[in-house]
Amino acid sequence: MSELTILPNIDVSDFAKLILNYSTDGILLTDATGLVIAINLRFSKIFQIPPSKVLGANVVELVKQGAWSPNLFQRVVQKKKTISIIQTTRSGKSILATGTPIFDDDGELLYVLFNDRDMSLQSVLEKGSSKTFEVNIKADAKVEQFIPETRQYKLSQIVVKSDSMKKQLNLALQVAKFPIPVLLTGESGVGKSMFARFIHDRSPRKEGPFVAINCGAIPDQLVESELFGHTKGAFTGASAGGKKGRIQAADKGTLFLDEISELPYILQVKLLQFLETNQIYPVGGTNPIPVDCTVIAATNRDLASMMATKSFREDLYFRLNGIPIELPPLRERKDEIPPLARFFLEQYSTRYGIMASLAPDALEELRQLPFKGNVRELSHLIQRLLIVTGGGEILKAHVQEWTTHESKGTSDLVPVYRGTLSQQISQFEKDLIRKTIEESGSQVEAAKILGVHQSTLSRKL
Repeated sequence: MSELTILPNIDVSDFAKLILNYSTDGILLTDATGLVIAINLRFSKIFQIPPSKVLGANVVELVKQGAWSPNLFQRVVQKKKTISIIQTTRSGKSILATGTPIFDDDGELLYVLFNDRDMSLQSVLEKGSSKTFEVNIKADAKVEQFIPETRQYKLSQIVVKSDSMKKQLNLALQVAKFPIPVLLTGESGVGKSMFARFIHDRSPRKEGPFVAINCGAIPDQLVESELFGHTKGAFTGASAGGKKGRIQAADKGTLFLDEISELPYILQVKLLQFLETNQIYPVGGTNPIPVDCTVIAATNRDLASMMATKSFREDLYFRLNGIPIELPPLRERKDEIPPLARFFLEQYSTRYGIMASLAPDALEELRQLPFKGNVRELSHLIQRLLIVTGGGEILKAHVQEWTTHESKGTSDLVPVYRGTLSQQISQFEKDLIRKTIEESGSQVEAAKILGVHQSTLSRKL
């Protein structure tokens, strides 16, 4: 262990106090188990936590309580080296956090020292560093969602390594400053919902609501009421006191229209009217209601071809396409697969209480996979690998086995159906729908593959 170089007449303890008290960085020191044994005043200010809540606590528990994220301590202990990442505080502030392991002469871990610097993400991206940055998206209690899939796939971070993603993230940061419509495009599972939330959290309206709507997940007969609300007695079954629509709920915040391509054509005119006037008319209402919100739309379909077939309005497209941001598929940014895989493994390990690691050959095997389902598919695969291996080191053989497991277990036998013709057709239809949902990962994607509306699929199921 190297010795400190200091004048002989200076007391080391006084020197340490000066560093702790006057450093512009937040400083936190833990023992080998993660127990916090020292912090400075700057740390308390950066994270807005009283010293009494930190000293004597374990950093793993503090992360679980939402004091900051992600957990850097476990990574430093596992890798046994200095690691720097972008963390986010409870209030949404971006912090450049560096964790340094401190060993004794025998190589045993004694302490972990953390230096935390309040740092603009914009400046980090503009430096053009080749490092991997993990950008946390704040989880806000004000979130209102109508996306059933979100609970199955909720990515709390963006892992940035490729130049293409840095470019799009930098564009998102720039766009977030202005209340201009944004159109996010890219394949299913690439992270469009995550980017929408990221833009909101970096915008002047971050304290307002973030209302997400999956336009393909709402039955046709309910879409207008869900979006625009309705007045008392507007239709049979309407709420007695009327209902506020999702667009109105996004006032002073951000409205995220996911799967915008699935919005019924007849309602595209009404949405266009709102975008042009910032006013909505509830179903059954005659008085306009002003709504001021930033609109972000997303789609994995080719809107140009839809406009050619008159299934999507050109005027609505040009109104939504204020700033286009296209997210590349995961197979085009393979360098991000290993850090993403490690991130998902840590998330699931914490959730399920299973400690595991990815062997280098397993990470390389993951890099070679096509990932047609993109980030969502990778997330599901890591979860599967963690559970079936039960922890420990995940090897290349595990990845190979469980990426081909379903195809190996698929029977070539033709199913036997019994009953009348209509009963057998119904059984075949049910099997086909379920198989398509399993392969595509969602009802929305399955509906597109089968050429029916998602509400029709739900009804048949």
